[in-house]
Amino acid sequence: MKIKVLPSVLITLLLWSMFVHALYANDFGIGNKVNCLSTQWPHELSTLAPDPSLVFGRLPNGFRYVLKTNSEPKDRVGIYLNVQAGSLNEDDNQSGLAHFLEHMLFNGTTHFKPGDLVDYFQSIGMSFGGDTNAYTTYEETVYKLILPKGGQLQLEKGLLVASDYARGALLLESEIDRERGVILAEKTARDSSAYRAHKASTVFSFEGTLLPERMVIGDEQTLINADRDDLKSYYDTWYRPENMILVVVGDFAIGTIQPLIDTYFSHLKGAGPAPSCPDYGDVKHSGVKPFYYHDAELGYVDISIEVLWNKQQENDSLEMQKNNLYRYMVSKIVNYRLDQIVEQTDTPFTSATYYAGTMLDEFQYSGIRARTNQDNWKKTLGTIEQVVRQAVTYGFTDEELQRVKKEMISDLEDAVKTQNTRNSLVLAHKIVRHLNSNRVLQSPSQERALYNPVIEQVSTDLLEDII
Repeated sequence: MKIKVLPSVLITLLLWSMFVHALYANDFGIGNKVNCLSTQWPHELSTLAPDPSLVFGRLPNGFRYVLKTNSEPKDRVGIYLNVQAGSLNEDDNQSGLAHFLEHMLFNGTTHFKPGDLVDYFQSIGMSFGGDTNAYTTYEETVYKLILPKGGQLQLEKGLLVASDYARGALLLESEIDRERGVILAEKTARDSSAYRAHKASTVFSFEGTLLPERMVIGDEQTLINADRDDLKSYYDTWYRPENMILVVVGDFAIGTIQPLIDTYFSHLKGAGPAPSCPDYGDVKHSGVKPFYYHDAELGYVDISIEVLWNKQQENDSLEMQKNNLYRYMVSKIVNYRLDQIVEQTDTPFTSATYYAGTMLDEFQYSGIRARTNQDNWKKTLGTIEQVVRQAVTYGFTDEELQRVKKEMISDLEDAVKTQNTRNSLVLAHKIVRHLNSNRVLQSPSQERALYNPVIEQVSTDLLEDII
């Protein structure tokens, strides 16, 4: 077993607050960015092969589509228009317009006057509102349509709706003024104690990047002043055929839908020159920094110790996925240890988790977090720091590793057994997530064949290098 030393850390916090966060940061630079308007598929940039049941298509104008037939639930078809732009694609004077525009696509398009889309949704048994029909994040805006049948007439109507989302927005001033009140009400509703804590933490953690300045809900004054020209500027800049992907999953015939996609999307054109990709910036932390945020409405104390650093964007590969798998194994072992601590009667916190991952393929992080109360924050901080120190210094036991191996291999086997009963909407969302992360989506059978041997060969020494 390798012995490693975790540098001593002294964190002094005046803590009668409800939210605590300590951040370690490494100084790594970001390399060249992947072109944000690339029409290449993730598997074309990788040695990994995609799920063979997926049908990929690309029209001459750059518009792409992914099709997968799936009969769970029977007859249903999910149509997702994936616009690969979100709040991070806004200019400084456009804060909140990506989300505002998402709302406006339901308030008048070329073939559906204001109010018609809601009537159409109700006619096919689809609800309206919230995230049911669309959502906006930092890097994407996704429109969802669930058809009750996959026949030609139903597909034609659904694809017409998606085509209107893509380049048919009317953006009527009267509808903008009406929807402005809805947006501002949503902004007010989001102003919870948890959201305020999240926002303050984002400002601290991602200092030096665009993220704190591009919260999806946006700036209130910008929302108040936004007019048709403002919304159309964002729409024309980023809603371009080469920046959109149609994902269709469900009970339909490939031969029926492919010519329809050509009919409804091949005529789309972008307006104006292609935009420059946004520069997300670099996190600027170095050494150890404490963060403290108080909000009496939270009613709890969250303590975390986190490492955050810049990373170079990279295409998918077996090596990358192996490293992700190793980090996942480390997380599972540390979380088992935390679960055992939580079960003890004298534990100072009620829950805890160890986590690791990447964000936007530009920032990497790992950390440990626990929830406690005002009286036990010091004990909690000491306990979770000791959990990390123990893992870094002494590594893991073979018994812990074998448990994780067994569970992961079992999970891969279960995924293969249930692959023909997966829900179409879950699959569609998974496809969108992989596309927007520049990752190759593989079938459960491919994953089992690829990763079972990798899991079997993992040693405790290897995982000790990972943590």
